[in-house]
Amino acid sequence: MKKTLLVPVDFTPVSHEALLFACELSKNHETEIVAVHLLDDKIAGQFNAGKNPALKKMAERMYEEIMAKTKKDLDNFLSGLQEIYGNIIHPLIAHGTIYEAFNDVASKYDSSLIIMGTHGIVGMQNVFGSIAYKVVVRTPYPFLIVQEKAFKPINTIYLVFKDVNQMINNADVINTFTGYFPGKYIFNILSGNNVINTVIPPSLKEISDRITLVQEPLLSKNAIDCAAAAGADAIGLCIDEMENINGETYGITQEKILANKFKIPVLCLPVKASL
Repeated sequence: MKKTLLVPVDFTPVSHEALLFACELSKNHETEIVAVHLLDDKIAGQFNAGKNPALKKMAERMYEEIMAKTKKDLDNFLSGLQEIYGNIIHPLIAHGTIYEAFNDVASKYDSSLIIMGTHGIVGMQNVFGSIAYKVVVRTPYPFLIVQEKAFKPINTIYLVFKDVNQMINNADVINTFTGYFPGKYIFNILSGNNVINTVIPPSLKEISDRITLVQEPLLSKNAIDCAAAAGADAIGLCIDEMENINGETYGITQEKILANKFKIPVLCLPVKASL
């Protein structure tokens, strides 16, 4: 299978929006989409009936019924988009928790980007934090986080880097998904000397004419407001749990960037690029 876009599916409208984003991005860059629904490992463990043959057989049948229903629900959830976009969407049922399973699935299916829907920070998430953020920080793959909002093409991405080294360290990762986003890139490098004349890394040479380097320290504004002022359709940043504690670097915590008031998509780059 060629490189894929991986989309977690939980049958909610926001996961449908994430699938729609993946389908639209596939128009720009030929790809396959893996729509994965996770079943917790505990479900399989509950049907381990030990050595009793009768109980074991009954447990296996119950587990098969759960799998069959889940497969049917997933197929039904995908059917409308498959009718429009064709057979580029591949359903997958995997086992594991939402915080751990994506590494294995992304690696197995050679995913260049994980597209995930989020409700933002609502209800008890205001106390315990964003689920989407907790998933992102545990996965060394780039994410595109979207909220429940009508699809809009991404023409300009506003990427914020702490310094030139952070940009250079993530250049290869950025290169893996530039084909999906054929528009402009604004790289705001917050600190360093002679930033405007920084040499674009070799892996990004092919899109160098689409990259604008700026240096806009976020003293009185935050990253989201700067992105909006620049007319960007998406914002990008390197996810680092230490940076989420005080919110000083971006003028706002990283969780709140993911759940931003403009509901624009957020590209999340791993601090330690692994692709």
